[in-house]
Formats: sequence, C-alpha cells, structure tokens
Amino acid sequence: MMVDEIKREQWKKKVIENLKREAVKNIIAITGDVARLDAKVNNTYTVYIKDGRMIKKQTNGKCVVINGKIQG
Repeated sequence: MMVDEIKREQWKKKVIENLKREAVKNIIAITGDVARLDAKVNNTYTVYIKDGRMIKKQTNGKCVVINGKIQG
C-alpha cells in the first residue's frame, strides 16, 4: 500500500467512527423524546441522571431529586 492509500483508509475509519457516534447520540435523544411522550400519554413520569443526581420529572414539569447523590 502506498502512503496515500494508508492515509485514505485511516480517514475512512475516522469518518465511519464519527458517523456511528452521531447515530448513537441521535438514538439516545430519540429514546428520551419517546420516554417523555410515553410518560405524558400514560400520566406517569420519567427518571434520568443529571449532574450525578437521579431526577424524577412529572409530566407537569415538576422535578424531584430522588435517592440523593449517585455513586460513580
């Protein structure tokens, strides 16, 4: 393989890794949107972690910290 071919292959791998990373980010975002919609339809709540704390968010927008600080 020539140097240009090696560089091209390395570039292709980086591009594919970035596309995979973006796809995962999009899937995570969509999953959160679906969870919020599901909670609203079923009049329940969502739970997520923010700044090391577990948050319970009601469909009316009220947030409650549950279980204190998350370890790890």
